[in-house]
Amino acid sequence: MNIEISKQRAFLFLAAIFLTNVCTMADMVIIPAVGGLFEAFDNATMVNLIITGPALVGVIFCILGGRLADKFNKKFLLVFGFSLFTATSILGASFDNVWYVLILRLFSGGISWGFTSSAALAIVAEVYIDETRRGTVMGWYNAAMAAIGAALSIVGGLLAVNSWQQAFNTYWISLPILLMVILFVPNLNKVKKLETAVAADPTAGSMSTSGSDAKKGIRKLISLLSAFFMLGIIYYIIYYQIALYVQATGIGNEAVIGTLSSLGTVGSCIIGLCFGIIFGKLQRATIIPTYFVIGLTFLALYLSTDVYVSAICCILMGAAWGNAYSYYYVRATIVVPPQLTATAIGAVSATSGVAIFLSTFVASNLQTLLGATSIVGILPFLSGAAFAGGLLSLGLTIKDRKAETALQVQEQE
Repeated sequence: MNIEISKQRAFLFLAAIFLTNVCTMADMVIIPAVGGLFEAFDNATMVNLIITGPALVGVIFCILGGRLADKFNKKFLLVFGFSLFTATSILGASFDNVWYVLILRLFSGGISWGFTSSAALAIVAEVYIDETRRGTVMGWYNAAMAAIGAALSIVGGLLAVNSWQQAFNTYWISLPILLMVILFVPNLNKVKKLETAVAADPTAGSMSTSGSDAKKGIRKLISLLSAFFMLGIIYYIIYYQIALYVQATGIGNEAVIGTLSSLGTVGSCIIGLCFGIIFGKLQRATIIPTYFVIGLTFLALYLSTDVYVSAICCILMGAAWGNAYSYYYVRATIVVPPQLTATAIGAVSATSGVAIFLSTFVASNLQTLLGATSIVGILPFLSGAAFAGGLLSLGLTIKDRKAETALQVQEQE
């Protein structure tokens, strides 16, 4: 840790930070209500915007939030973002009007998400300067994200059986979380930092070989973001349209949709808890298994329409995505200089937001292009794309390791 804080206070601080994932995972409440939204509002375009439009708005505010977090008070930004989320999410279904629901969704799932997620992860990155420890805590953060998402999905699914408006009552949990953020998250501009500890450990923080050169770091970040974007498009298609998959295969109702969504987050939670160990062992190669697991599970979902097979696939997909999500956030903070850490975090979140927004449109266009009558018909194509990404990542990893070995031999000579 880079600040003076007691163990009890540190526990409460991390609990508050982790619980802000209610904002990041707020869409888990919406997913089980998708069918109800399409029935209530006879406008597919507007409903699609309600579902994924906030992610596009969040792109701008993730980048803005990252830059603000690098320059100004991170706690103030976190409190502001989560306060905005609390108010707009609770009031999100107060009126049965498609424009009202859309506008408040843009605030709760877009603007507030951009500020909240950027500030929360920037605080983690500043407090935990050692990259291994940072990876561990970010893995825990993403594990908490998954667990919270599972809870939100289950509760939202149960409430959505009655009506889509009822699902929004799940958001009342954000009120006590906001109080925890105010009380327990330290103001990093005011707390005493352990500068002597940093000076004593020159290896702490971002890698000096990659972080010292801003241009080189930005080039590496762009490469990371490109890979994350392509993988995100593939995964988010099934993640956000699991309701359409369930309807197309006839394997259940809204409660089943909520359960399948929650199973994915269970897998993510387990991987998040172990991510620090995984990343410590595999480093650059950490991402490779994600591609192949997603490829195999998409193929299994296409070949089988059994609810139990779907449940297993959702767990495995969630684990694979949890690994990828943690990996790209941690790697982003490593490849850039320390003064751009929060900006890099915001850029990763923004990339995820673009992928979320485009995923439904990509799915629709693929269905038209491939002549598929439902989302099931495009799964083989997505599976093949995931396998191709895995092979490319494997090749690049081998290439990088050969280059590192050659450099070490050169230095020894």
